[in-house]
Amino acid sequence: MNTMDPATGLTPSAETDAARRRRIAWEAERIAEADTEIEAGLFVDSAEVHAWMDSFGTEHELPIPRPRR
Repeated sequence: MNTMDPATGLTPSAETDAARRRRIAWEAERIAEADTEIEAGLFVDSAEVHAWMDSFGTEHELPIPRPRR
């Protein structure tokens, strides 16, 4: 099976079991943080995120949207 990334032309190195455990723990922490923010009513409107992303590379790049209640 060819695992080459067509975008980069590189073959990713195999993730060790220890590295996988660290990554999964890090991801679980980020998900827990996001859940806490959601429960607190903090969010970023998707339209703001899309407008921000659409501004990349333009003369009028928008600032990063900030969470609000």
